[in-house]
Amino acid sequence: MPDTELITIGAFARACGLSASALRFYADAGVLVPAVVDEVTGYRYYSPDQFASARLLRHLRAVDMPLPAVTALLAEPDAARAITLLDHHLADLDRHQGEVRAAATAARAALRATHGSARTPEEVRGELWVSGPALAAAIDQVATATVADPERQVLDTILFEADGQQLILTATDRYRLTTRTVRPTHACDAVWAVTVDAGDLRSAVSWLRRRYCVAIRPGSSAVEFATAAADPGSDELPTVHTGQAHRISGDSDSRRCRRASAEFPDYRAMLAALPSVRTRVVLARAGLLEALENADAPTVALEVNPGGTVVVAGVGPAQIARSIPAVVTGPAMTIHFAVTTLHPAVACALGPDVMLDLIAPDMPVRVRSADDGDLSTSAMPCKPEPTEETP
Repeated sequence: MPDTELITIGAFARACGLSASALRFYADAGVLVPAVVDEVTGYRYYSPDQFASARLLRHLRAVDMPLPAVTALLAEPDAARAITLLDHHLADLDRHQGEVRAAATAARAALRATHGSARTPEEVRGELWVSGPALAAAIDQVATATVADPERQVLDTILFEADGQQLILTATDRYRLTTRTVRPTHACDAVWAVTVDAGDLRSAVSWLRRRYCVAIRPGSSAVEFATAAADPGSDELPTVHTGQAHRISGDSDSRRCRRASAEFPDYRAMLAALPSVRTRVVLARAGLLEALENADAPTVALEVNPGGTVVVAGVGPAQIARSIPAVVTGPAMTIHFAVTTLHPAVACALGPDVMLDLIAPDMPVRVRSADDGDLSTSAMPCKPEPTEETP
């Protein structure tokens, strides 16, 4: 049993302002590891003297400092050198913001040149209230792993699961499986699972993005998303508006998305059957995206080196390669991907960094990020393509 002075991950998360999912992410990345991990239960415990590091970590991530730089700063024993590292990052951030403002000014110039009723707790049982913009973003991210397939209509659906604490969205297109969690805006004990038509959800995204809060209400044939008006600082149940009588900017206060008849695959059993991770990589998302976009080949090889680099090379005569600094834990490994499989998984990730969990060259790679809720994608690698010299 852990020492009585140690703190559970949930209590530590509330005290330092980081989510439990973010703490697990930082622990796996080696940035802020628990003081004790119970060998039997796997529960993680932290010590009180880790509060300062956790709060500093939260502030550094709030200013978009990359994870390798955060790791170096937290490990720096000299305060002056640590402040210098922060100042260098802030200077880079200021330069980038200046470039963004200049681009926005140019874009504006170019544009100018070219031209309810309240409901009781019993009535809302089973409903789940979430941020409209957060749900819209989650649908956008997960929908990248859907595909229209007349023979397997379930591949163009998104599974919605409420487990009493959070909303989980999952989609798969055979080559990717993407899962995203969304935190409710109000406490709720709703537990249900529904498979929803992805096309209907895409059509509802713009509407959802303009709602501060929405109530999700699963029905027998459809899932209803209704505008919920609530004081952001209140713990009271929101007031839900439905029907044509309540409108915002001339728009209906609810949307209905069809439920799919096909049963969603048992993705949890598939993930549980995977072997343990052998190699873990943390690297800058922007660098990896740039390497994939400039590979000039439909297939790329990721060469992971324990020395601290990932080489991304296009498979083909040109052999355009780029080396990206990375934090690598575990043995070297080379794995091949179709760019159309890996790029969406990285592009929809959260925050400036991604974590790659590698098992083997022929096993799914898990792309993880957790700065704002959990988002993970399991991407299937491909066989190395034969070169022109291959008989």
